[in-house]
Amino acid sequence: MGRRRILLAIAAALLGAGLAAPSAPASFHLISIREVYPGSAASPDSGYVELQMYAAGQELVGGRAVTVYDAGGTVAGTFAFTSNVANGANQQTILVGDSGVEGALGVVPDLVDSDFTLAAAGGAACWDGTLDCVSWGAFAGSTPSTSGSPADPSGIPDGMALRRTIEPGCPTLLEAADDSNDSATDLFDAAPDPRNNSSPITETTCSGPAAAIDSKPPNPTSATGASFTYHSSPAGASFECKLDASSFEGCPGSGIEYGGPLAEGMHTFQVRAKDVSEHVGAPASYSWRVDTTAPTATIDTHPADPSPGASASFTYHSSEAGSSFECSLAAGAAADSFSACLTSGKSYASLANGDYTFKVRAADSAGNQGAAAAFEWEVDNSLADTMPPQTTILSRPADPSGSSSASFTYESDEPGSTFECSLDGAAFTGCPGAGTTYTGLANGPHTFLVRAIDGSENVDPTPAGYSFAVEVSAPPHPVSILPASTPAAPGPTPPDTKITARPRRRSRDRTPTVRFRSNVAGARFQCSVDRRRFRACRSPFTARRLRPGRHRIRVRAIANGTVDRTPAASVFKVVRGRRHRRARRAGSRGRRHRARAVRRHGRRRHPA
Repeated sequence: MGRRRILLAIAAALLGAGLAAPSAPASFHLISIREVYPGSAASPDSGYVELQMYAAGQELVGGRAVTVYDAGGTVAGTFAFTSNVANGANQQTILVGDSGVEGALGVVPDLVDSDFTLAAAGGAACWDGTLDCVSWGAFAGSTPSTSGSPADPSGIPDGMALRRTIEPGCPTLLEAADDSNDSATDLFDAAPDPRNNSSPITETTCSGPAAAIDSKPPNPTSATGASFTYHSSPAGASFECKLDASSFEGCPGSGIEYGGPLAEGMHTFQVRAKDVSEHVGAPASYSWRVDTTAPTATIDTHPADPSPGASASFTYHSSEAGSSFECSLAAGAAADSFSACLTSGKSYASLANGDYTFKVRAADSAGNQGAAAAFEWEVDNSLADTMPPQTTILSRPADPSGSSSASFTYESDEPGSTFECSLDGAAFTGCPGAGTTYTGLANGPHTFLVRAIDGSENVDPTPAGYSFAVEVSAPPHPVSILPASTPAAPGPTPPDTKITARPRRRSRDRTPTVRFRSNVAGARFQCSVDRRRFRACRSPFTARRLRPGRHRIRVRAIANGTVDRTPAASVFKVVRGRRHRRARRAGSRGRRHRARAVRRHGRRRHPA
């Protein structure tokens, strides 16, 4: 047994995971004597030696032998294999025995020799000389490798076998550590249970203690260091840890800290527990992302500069999905005041005249907060749209009407307007922009009103109206059902109008010019300034001299007998120029000078 210690380190490494251990190089070295049976008084020719592999790949036994010794240490027989065995799995057995084994115990040895004899009173057996030896009874000789004190000093009891204990280490698996080189320690009496190379393996691997991670860094995190604590079940195990692609190394039971700095990106920590018998459990694992890059906020939409302050809305986004936002609105030189705002955007209402700065900043899930994006603009409430839209009824029923249903279509001179309708004095309620239909009208007079509401919530104060009478006669009896008429073909599509050049929103030009075109070739145009009626015009169109203040020029195309229902519009403000202000100041100074002269000298008289 002595030289076998040289192989223990290799064997322990190969068997650490039990039956699932990596295969050792194909050989015959990692084999122990598992059971010795000298036969019985009833079946003296049923003796055997059972070998067992404690690593895979040990089936190359051709030319190797089991040697048997008598009590004095003299070789009683050598029994060599003429070929390899078929099965070389870890824990596989090989049986060498006498010719009566099959008859007495029902198992055919892999190597049968009628000269095979073991003395129950005392003897020894060795595998391939020095690899493993055991002794029993009154054995007084020596073996090629140490066998220690013999087991059963009084001899093996009749009908009993000596079997190697596998309690050390994993108690359900033969391992290299199960051989202490002392037969009295390693062997115990048991009923014979021979197994040959075809017998099923009954040993099972032992699982190591389970490791669990208790504390860990958040995922994601901006921290470039990481700390972990963990425990084992059952308690009392030692631990091995690894980070990313490094190897497992021993780590303290109290926890481990990686000072870093860890690179930005994904990282994986693993810890596994190991018991006193070197059984290693499956590792517990945790992956997290180190993110040290702050997100960038971008403002997508914002008010015009300048613009009225009734409503100022902003939308924005972050360079990192899942970011949160903080917004600030500061008037003039006031300090920023950030607070959380929705990812969908931020709106402000009823802003007074003045300069404003809007800022938004993003923070990612790792806690990185980026620099704020900013937008500055002027609030000028004189630019507010206070001019109500005009409403026009486009189609209506005949007067009188022979139908109890009445359909209306209508339009606004401001694109994007909504509508409210009223019938026979009822309260105004919202109605579709494409038109509305009333059914079940009684005979008699009816009045329909419709008014437009523009995007600035200005309501047309003079709704468009139409009065008509319903005169439905009772049908004659019997009623004839007429075939359905073929629906009329759809009419031509109205043209579209687009302004291609327009005045600035604030302009000193009192005779502004607009240029326009239509999507229909040969279309003619009508123009309207402020609330005046549409009149024929062509591009370019120059308005007559306008007073300072807010104005609107509208243009609509006419083609194929249809009119653009959504005229194009340009809204602007005419402001007073510097020359006008200087002239007013000069006139005021002149009047003051004349007044002082009159008070001082009196009014001159001009000769008759």
